[in-house]
Amino acid sequence: MIKKIKFSVLFLLTLFLFFTIILFQINFTSFQHKKVTTSSDVPIILWWTPFGSDEEFRNCGNVKCFFTNNRSVITDSQLKAILFYGSNIKLNDLPLPRQVNVIWGLFHEESPRNNLILVHKEVIQLFNYSSTFSRFSDLPINLVDLPNEDELTGFFFLFKGNKYFLSTMEKSQLIKQKKLAPVLFIQSNCDTMNGRDLYVSQLMKLISIDSYGTCVNNKHLPKQLKENYLSHLDSDEFRKFVGQYKFTLAIENAVCEDYITEKLWRPLIVGSVPIYYGSPSFKDWLPNNNSAISINDFEDPKKLTEYLKELTNDDVQYNSFLKHKLLKDSITNNRLLDILQKRPNNLFNIFDYYVKEFECLICRNSISQNFRHKVIKKHYNCSKPKNMYKNGRKNQWTDMWEIESCAAKLLYQSVIHNKTIEIDKFNKEKLKMFKNNECN
Repeated sequence: MIKKIKFSVLFLLTLFLFFTIILFQINFTSFQHKKVTTSSDVPIILWWTPFGSDEEFRNCGNVKCFFTNNRSVITDSQLKAILFYGSNIKLNDLPLPRQVNVIWGLFHEESPRNNLILVHKEVIQLFNYSSTFSRFSDLPINLVDLPNEDELTGFFFLFKGNKYFLSTMEKSQLIKQKKLAPVLFIQSNCDTMNGRDLYVSQLMKLISIDSYGTCVNNKHLPKQLKENYLSHLDSDEFRKFVGQYKFTLAIENAVCEDYITEKLWRPLIVGSVPIYYGSPSFKDWLPNNNSAISINDFEDPKKLTEYLKELTNDDVQYNSFLKHKLLKDSITNNRLLDILQKRPNNLFNIFDYYVKEFECLICRNSISQNFRHKVIKKHYNCSKPKNMYKNGRKNQWTDMWEIESCAAKLLYQSVIHNKTIEIDKFNKEKLKMFKNNECN
């Protein structure tokens, strides 16, 4: 009996100590958080959409800021800025009423396909600062998919046999020996704003194309790349695979000024000549003035095909597109070089680098609280969707674009009047406006 009593007392003491420790940890954490969020001299930058830094103090030049995605700081007097990642913005989840002394920042490297409302001026002007693919953005990130100058030229890999690059002669042999087509197409997003697949289908009738993705597929990937190939797009193995082809169809899923993705950079890196459609300003970013073929330079698929066949059978003319891989100091584009050379060397994660650069840009500007600084249309300048192949077929994305134009007008009014959005009511209203042609 005595042993049982001793055991019970010991058990209760142990339980008491356990809960005491737990309560101490909770209170200590709460105290630490309170200390951080009520600091009188450190600006707080809040990621409203979960993204970027979490619970982190960082020096940005001469300014120190605290970055968090903990929404509890929304009422803190030191909150100076709220940041949004474009693809994750939810209209019925905005920090309203909008605080007059808090700036808004937009970070978005993606095309409007991810959030179509962002292309409209009523929405874009709600933000004070931007980091987008546009050269006019406060922090341009249009080269986020280009690692560095060395990979573009290939000279960094000369002593390793140049990882991905094959000579024109080797590519010609593969066309004969492995029955490879001269042109590669690999795409698995088949619902695009420009009717990409329809254009490629027409091109296939005129020239041999190996299409490995789920869109207009006519060939299977090698076994080692077949399973979840999207996770291997930056692997040496995949780049070597692309490098076998003389040409690669590089067609973006949207047409926006300076919106350039890995679709262009990957073939340039491996030495396959890109056949490009997308950014109207893409030539401003090429290594030199003869390193890619623009689909827009040709009247129709037939004219493009004639030119591709001419290049396929003329090694000298074909090699003129590979100067950046064959000749030293062949990158003559100073705009491109300037950005690449200003970036720190050997970045582990280029995307994360730009996120932190944007955070610091916001941190520094949050001190001045320049609310007159506004994001404008050219920070995110995209064209209304239309089909690449002109056959009279209507592009379904055009209606979606115009519907979101209505949504943009409604959103702007909601924000400036601090009205929380009821999403069902909001969607009904934008469709009503669209039907009544009230959005242009």
